[in-house]
Amino acid sequence: MNVLMNPNITFSYGGLFQSESEWIHPRKIETTYEIIYVVEGEVFMAESRPDGEREIHARSGELFLLSPDTLHYGTKVSCNVAFYWLHFSINGAELPFAESFFSKFENAYLFKELLHYNNLPAAPEYLVNSVLLHILSEMCLTSEKKATGEYDSMAEKIYEWIRINSDASLTVASVAEHFGYSADHISRICKRHFGANAKRLINMFLLSKAKALLSNTDKYVKEIAAELGFVDDKTFIAYFKYHENTFPSEFRNRYGKIHMNNK
Repeated sequence: MNVLMNPNITFSYGGLFQSESEWIHPRKIETTYEIIYVVEGEVFMAESRPDGEREIHARSGELFLLSPDTLHYGTKVSCNVAFYWLHFSINGAELPFAESFFSKFENAYLFKELLHYNNLPAAPEYLVNSVLLHILSEMCLTSEKKATGEYDSMAEKIYEWIRINSDASLTVASVAEHFGYSADHISRICKRHFGANAKRLINMFLLSKAKALLSNTDKYVKEIAAELGFVDDKTFIAYFKYHENTFPSEFRNRYGKIHMNNK
């Protein structure tokens, strides 16, 4: 067996669904787990479980997990919906987390990366599974933090405020001013609870937004730069190249082969 393969997890299939008209999820029972990450619009679903029906309302940027051998179906019509969908199986094991809905998932580009590798004719299976494991690991980490309560409420507020407000103009000083602390104290809180100081968190969220826009939209680089608060596209290109060691256009073209379906 290839040492790079995890024998407990098998990726089945996936794609990017897009609908420009009215859409509702059909009634289905799948034999696999399914991850749905909403790119645009809203998804309204329900899942019939032994302990009762689970209602799901997911917006752009949110992710949820559907269980195998369980009836799931749409509950409300929506329009202009786009989402990534991934099916996978667990072999002789269980997922190490019980969480099934995630209100934030930072690394949305991973879905496009996985589907790109999956659609390459000669891509090895372990390459696809490694990206799936990355996605599941991020979900597991979020679930563990919620279960253990290892972060305090103020640290979480700071983290969320940085995530929501991160753009090219955001500084550690402006974060500190918002919360009434010194810049050093803000960075210590971030480092202690999230393993990165405030400046690194700002860069992490800004790059995550940039990657999501490059991966999941057709916006021009100039438009993305403006949306992220850069003074011009040249400044954004230089920033992205410095942190990612590649140009935005190269990143966008890196994962171009994905399966798409629409209605």
